[in-house]
Amino acid sequence: MTRSRFLHALVIALLWGVVHAQNKTVDEAAVDAQNPAPINMFEAEGGYRWSKRPDKTRDNESWVRVLYKGALIKEAGTPFKEAQSLDLAAPAVPTGAGDRNTWSLRYENGKAEAGGSLLEAEGVQALKLRGLDNLDLRGTAYIGGNSVGKTLLVAAGLESPPMRIPFASETGASNWVVVGINGQHQEAVDTQAGDANSALVTLRAFLGKAFGWRKSANVAETAAKLESQLLKQAPTFAEGRVLAERIQKIPANQRTKLQQLLLDTLGDVSADENWNDAVKQMAAGTADAITDQPTLAVYGEVSGWRTVSGEPEGPKTKSLSTITVDYWFLDKRDNMFLRLRYENGYERALPTLKLNRLMLSATLRF
Repeated sequence: MTRSRFLHALVIALLWGVVHAQNKTVDEAAVDAQNPAPINMFEAEGGYRWSKRPDKTRDNESWVRVLYKGALIKEAGTPFKEAQSLDLAAPAVPTGAGDRNTWSLRYENGKAEAGGSLLEAEGVQALKLRGLDNLDLRGTAYIGGNSVGKTLLVAAGLESPPMRIPFASETGASNWVVVGINGQHQEAVDTQAGDANSALVTLRAFLGKAFGWRKSANVAETAAKLESQLLKQAPTFAEGRVLAERIQKIPANQRTKLQQLLLDTLGDVSADENWNDAVKQMAAGTADAITDQPTLAVYGEVSGWRTVSGEPEGPKTKSLSTITVDYWFLDKRDNMFLRLRYENGYERALPTLKLNRLMLSATLRF
């Protein structure tokens, strides 16, 4: 077994042990069906990394990274129970879910010997293709560049919807696997020698879970968001009753606490002039229940591609495997944490340099 395949197996085996360490009921798993990856936010990360080059020499350095992650394509299992994009008529998530981010952007800067500067942007959007609606395909676009080989990569293609890892979903761990096809063009910035067109088959996988849920310090802020979302979807008592009819069609054992609370609130309100006050009180009382934040998040990611047409530099099949541990060490700050990350394989934006490195950083989300 090669080191790369061993690492892939280790990612799955490690996280399998982690998620099965807690034997939970379906209801308890539904509460924890959260994606430990960020959504709708930036991350600024800086720290130190220890790298081992293919020639066995070592190259250690400080580095910085800026990352943006957009919303999930489908919001099931909304990350960190944030009061954003709440669908009050959607049933509770009974198993671990998670999905790809619609948009992502990454800039990373380090020494040239360890990868130099990288810039990547990627978009994934649901497509409606005539006759293929049932396939739920997504369209993908990618652009990446690096300062080492001074190349620019541009790609577009199709991707499958997320498939679930059976044992992981039952535990509430966020998980998905997607496969796709891409047409890619590589443009050498300084010379035409590196220009190339190719066709790729791609695979991506994510498996992760958050632990040690605790109350965050932003209860009032979350209550305001929640009140806004509630009034946006049910601005009047009459419209609240319409929403309640939709919620009542969901079996009682599949309703979220928020849905049930909305039904209870409607039972206590008899006039439209009391509706805003009732919603405000409900939001304040509910905010405490949805501001849970984790103490620790453990997740593994695998991305790989195989060149099926064209002549790549190096192996036709390349991949990058990572294991990440995020630790929120401050009681009053949920936007600041420490991160330990191990990477092995090839960056798509830098396909000529194989990485083998451990990274420790302080991270700020905003």
